[in-house]
Amino acid sequence: MNDKPFECDATALQDQLKESIGCQARVECVERLTSTNTVLKRNALESHDKFLLAGQQSSGVGRRGSVWQSPPEGNLYLSYCFHTETSLADLSLLPLAFALAIADRVESEFAVDVKIKWPNDLFVGGKKCGGILLETVSLSGDSAHQRTAVIVGVGINVASHPSYQSIERLTTALQAHVDSPMSLSQVALLVMTAIVEVCRLETTQVRRRLALYWPRRDLLLNLPVRVPMLGDGFGIARGLSLDGGLQVEFRGALETVYAGEVTLGHVESKEGGSA
Repeated sequence: MNDKPFECDATALQDQLKESIGCQARVECVERLTSTNTVLKRNALESHDKFLLAGQQSSGVGRRGSVWQSPPEGNLYLSYCFHTETSLADLSLLPLAFALAIADRVESEFAVDVKIKWPNDLFVGGKKCGGILLETVSLSGDSAHQRTAVIVGVGINVASHPSYQSIERLTTALQAHVDSPMSLSQVALLVMTAIVEVCRLETTQVRRRLALYWPRRDLLLNLPVRVPMLGDGFGIARGLSLDGGLQVEFRGALETVYAGEVTLGHVESKEGGSA
């Protein structure tokens, strides 16, 4: 293994966030830990408006408990915690919105075509490049003002990616699609800015963005997909439902899927990903 030095400077990233978008979030960079999401969840009450980045994770976690490989090879393992009174139903839209905002900023910065495989996997060149995991922790409060700690984790293959043999999935790294050298700090700042941007939106604005811009990013739209929970055979993906589910035309009916495996052709796609 050719370990790459962890190049993220917390103070510099914090200053850049403040200067570029007026964000006062705390930023912490750690060489190695279990999982950025796990650490912020454990300290959720004290972690409001905090970013945590790691050079390596020993127990990175993807969606539905899957393993997110996190070697010290120049990739992004990042989580952000914030407190909110937004309902859990509305929070379910955030992984989609985060994926959309991150894809927009990465494409704008590096001129690469980024697609999103529902609900929140980032694809470049037909291969998975990153993923997002959103978790919540209930905080104290009465029924009318229940506060929730939201932890969003983002994992992006920047400099390297796992082999097909190790995870049985086609993956890629951003650097493979960009001619000029890119730094981990550069990608981290893009992702952090995208996350803050989404957190500042009202739920109505999130819904409007998804309605307008998701179709162009949708890797599955109008293509045959296999959804085991619906039964044997293929359906046709028909985009997002209003509450963020995947609509699938299956055996003459339009079904809405909220969890489970979705496979498109050669894409092995247990939904997943993140720090």
